[in-house]
Amino acid sequence: MVKNVKQWERANPGEAHFMERVRTSAFGPKTKALAEKFVKYESFGNVGWGMFGEVPPIIEKGEGSYLFDADGKKYIDMLSSLSVSQFGHNIPEITQIIAEQSKKLIHHFDFPHPQRIKLSEKLCKLSGISGDNKVAFGVTGSDAIEVAIRAARYFTGKPYILTPYGDYHGFTYGTAALSGKGGLRQYFYPVTPTAAVEYFYFPHEYRKPDDEFPGFGMETIKTFERLLEGGENVMSNGVDSNNVAAVVVEPFQSSAGYYIPPRDYLKEIRRICNKFGFIMIIDEIQTGLGRSGKLWAYEHSDIEPDIICTSKALGGGLPISAAVGRAEYFSAWGPASHINTQAGNVLACAAANFILDKVSSRECLDKVNETGAHLFAGLKALQDRHPIIGWIDNIGVYTGIELVKDRKTKEPVTAEVSAFVRDEAVRQGLIFERGGYFASRISLIPALHMPREVIDEAMVIFDKVFTTTEEKYNIG
Repeated sequence: MVKNVKQWERANPGEAHFMERVRTSAFGPKTKALAEKFVKYESFGNVGWGMFGEVPPIIEKGEGSYLFDADGKKYIDMLSSLSVSQFGHNIPEITQIIAEQSKKLIHHFDFPHPQRIKLSEKLCKLSGISGDNKVAFGVTGSDAIEVAIRAARYFTGKPYILTPYGDYHGFTYGTAALSGKGGLRQYFYPVTPTAAVEYFYFPHEYRKPDDEFPGFGMETIKTFERLLEGGENVMSNGVDSNNVAAVVVEPFQSSAGYYIPPRDYLKEIRRICNKFGFIMIIDEIQTGLGRSGKLWAYEHSDIEPDIICTSKALGGGLPISAAVGRAEYFSAWGPASHINTQAGNVLACAAANFILDKVSSRECLDKVNETGAHLFAGLKALQDRHPIIGWIDNIGVYTGIELVKDRKTKEPVTAEVSAFVRDEAVRQGLIFERGGYFASRISLIPALHMPREVIDEAMVIFDKVFTTTEEKYNIG
């Protein structure tokens, strides 16, 4: 118990600590005043305290690819509300749709209405899953994942869900076991949500298993398959006898640090699911709706899932989620088997119908790929000048950067260095996410059609930040 108490104390250093972060931050007086109230009245569990080194910027308004804090300071938004604001902020078409719908109907419990039925049909037709499909609505991504795994377990009568280490699929009691952020598990003490979930390793091209600072390759999937074929584990007793309902995977690992696996990754998972009779659930909550240059990121691997889950960008900034899959899975249970007061909210469905029409158009996706190409070119130019950039993952505008101390050995920068990069960028007016297995990754999540001049502006800031960092920490 003493050990647990010390762990809790390290995780939450107390109100005085957070107030000191506000006091010593580089923000203006209005932002600091609001931040003090944020400390006083909100839970210290807010994710902002973990993502930012000083204070989560107190944003008052957004315009396109820019955010403005309470003091009017401007930031380039390479976060997009964690892949929610797909077209940037304050988009006239979306605000007009919401305003017009609000004059007719704002909410109708978890009951059908015209906008919801319209959206259900679109999701089924655009899912890429052949045959008859059905939709189950929720509010958050966690809701969508939870209803998908419930459907899989109910349909198959089997308990186990398989997922990769490093994936993130939610943080409710029903989904937390599927998310690989081990530091978050302590907050479920003393009852941890780990029942009937097993893991396999996620492959990535940059770090090989025999590197000094290793990663995992595609051979780990083969090893996992052989374990499933054996009879000495709780998941399986061979191909024809197993306890597994489904495999849940992200096409690319987003919360972990925007890692893009080899193209054959999902093909191998699909093959294993077919071989053993597992339902394949694809989590498109961050990767989907155009971010990869295709409507769904799984399309890059030329496979067909059984269920997909979507949320975040779907509502154009309003909360909504959906699990879409083969009709047999969502027809097995009876009425009222899933209930959510805010699911399929009328305003959110109205916005989602616009978003889905837009991101599924060839014109939109072509523009995403053009934007992504310009972003990648800018980053490659920076990589030529800055030894701190070891690797760049990019497809569409989906982009992750690996920061290293030494390119030859691939030694990652320390958490202190990556935190300095993040904090210095915020001071200079650029916001993005920091993460990675070694806390050495930068995740860039721009608007799908971020203007070239804004991307170029961001590259100038990165150039300054990387120069300062390399000099301060003797890199290169």
